[in-house]
Amino acid sequence: MIPDKHNRPGIVNEGMGDLEEELEKRNEGMNRLLGFSDGVFAIAITLLILNIELPESTGSVAVGISQLLEIWPDILSYVISFLVIGNYWIGHRGIFDDVESYDGTLLWLNIIYLMFIAFIPFSTSLIGEFPGSVPVIVYAGTITLTSIALTVLWRYAWAYDLLDATVNREKLRDVTYGILTPASIFAGSILIALASAEWAMYSWLLLLIADPIRKRLTG
Repeated sequence: MIPDKHNRPGIVNEGMGDLEEELEKRNEGMNRLLGFSDGVFAIAITLLILNIELPESTGSVAVGISQLLEIWPDILSYVISFLVIGNYWIGHRGIFDDVESYDGTLLWLNIIYLMFIAFIPFSTSLIGEFPGSVPVIVYAGTITLTSIALTVLWRYAWAYDLLDATVNREKLRDVTYGILTPASIFAGSILIALASAEWAMYSWLLLLIADPIRKRLTG
């Protein structure tokens, strides 16, 4: 009797070898994707500090405090931008922990997302250089679009079965809400900025309590 060709050891080993090679290639591609992404995040978060100019004089405590008060928008936007980019990095890493596979569209969605991340230092610098409503609107709009880009990436990965099988609809919803929570605050601040740029920036402090409130409301 002629052995079934599917049971021949040589063919089985060859098939396993091809599978291992494909998995190795896929893992290498994922590592390159994450390495590139981490590099963009690292550069963007480092550039933020360049937006803060040193005080002209700190000869006395009163002068020093006065100088710091003059650059408080720079300091506030730096702190908020640093935390926002850090939060986006955490969210990005969390999403790709669940990404099991990828395609060309997902790569482009990731690039678009990183494009907005890289734009944050520039929009942050506008607040210090040109006080007023327009820079605040540009900054808040950048953050809002960044959240939307990450949401699209996440939902695309779900829709095209690129996520791990353990990801259910509840996690899909929770991650989506987590991404869009800061976007809702910044989008709201755009409307506030039309009346007062200063109060719009103060509204960003809601980010400190937004996540706990969201978790309580969504249960």
